[in-house]
Amino acid sequence: MHHELKEFLQKKKLLFEKKLGRGFSSHIFLAKNKKGKYFVIKMEKHDSTRFKMAEREAENLEMVNAVGIGPKLFAVDLKRRIVLMEFIEGPRFSDWIFSNPSKTVLTCFVKELHRQAKALDKLGLDHGQLAGRGRNILVRDGLPVIIDFEKASCNRKCHNFSVIESFLFKSPKGAIAAKIKKIMRK
Repeated sequence: MHHELKEFLQKKKLLFEKKLGRGFSSHIFLAKNKKGKYFVIKMEKHDSTRFKMAEREAENLEMVNAVGIGPKLFAVDLKRRIVLMEFIEGPRFSDWIFSNPSKTVLTCFVKELHRQAKALDKLGLDHGQLAGRGRNILVRDGLPVIIDFEKASCNRKCHNFSVIESFLFKSPKGAIAAKIKKIMRK
C-alpha cells in the first residue's frame, strides 16, 4: 500500500477495503469507517501526466454537488494528491440497461439524467466523457449518478445534454440506444 494512502487512512480513521480500479491518472480504492460506511478514495498516480487531477476533481465535485449531481465530496488532501468521496452502490449504466429495467423505471432514469445534463450545461461545466460505453454513469436505486469529474472543464463548449441525447437515443450502431428503444416500445 502507498505510504501516502496509509497516512490518509489513519488521519481520516478509515479502514482499507480493496483496490477498485486504476484509471489513466489515478488509483481508486474502497475504504470504510468504523460505522461501516463506505467511501471511495481517488489517488493521483505519481507518474500522472494529467495536470492537477486532485484539484480538478475536487473543484468540479464541489460545483456539481451544489446542484445535486455526482458523488458527495468529503475531503481533499492536496499534499497526498487524494480525493475522498461518497461510494455509489450500484452498477454502471452500460450493465444496468441490459438487466431489462421496466419502461417506468427507465423513463424516470432518463428524466433524471436529462435534468443532470441540463444542470451541468447551465453551470458551464462540460463533463467530456458521458457518452461512449456509459462507464461514467452509475445507477443507484434506478437513478443516475454521474461520476469521474477530473477531466470536466468550464473552458470547453458545454454539450452534456446533446451528448446524452445522442448516446441514449440517436446512436445508429449503439447497442444501448437499441436496447432503450426496445424497452420504450413495451
